[in-house]
Amino acid sequence: MKDVRKRIHTRKSGVDESDIKAAEDKLGAVFPDQYKELFKLVNNAEIGEWILYPVKDHGNTKKTWDDVVRQNTEVRERHMSEVLIAIGDDGSGDKLCLKVNDGIMGNEMYLWYHEDGEIEEYASSLKEFIISISDEDNEDDLEDE
Repeated sequence: MKDVRKRIHTRKSGVDESDIKAAEDKLGAVFPDQYKELFKLVNNAEIGEWILYPVKDHGNTKKTWDDVVRQNTEVRERHMSEVLIAIGDDGSGDKLCLKVNDGIMGNEMYLWYHEDGEIEEYASSLKEFIISISDEDNEDDLEDE
């Protein structure tokens, strides 16, 4: 994930493995390796219009009070499927999610549409998602020039 880190403009430092493990324990599922690698490099990444929920940083809890665990507790109240873990949103209410199977989150990224509860596969992995979104942003920047 170090190779895609430069595509993310967020400069927030990453979290420790123990913080990621604590989030996994509370969510009841293990994050994919790419997610863990990214969050060790940068926490609360902004990718285009998407903001990935932070992992609670026990060394700096004030900056990560609104973490991935709290967001999932809240979105369950909106009847999102228990097989999905929301990892980010675009401000519209729609969520970027990972699917859980036997306590392990898969690599595929899904969109959960808050208005109708439908889900759609969005990218085959977090890395593909980051590359795709940052390429779209670069194309938009070129069109604006």
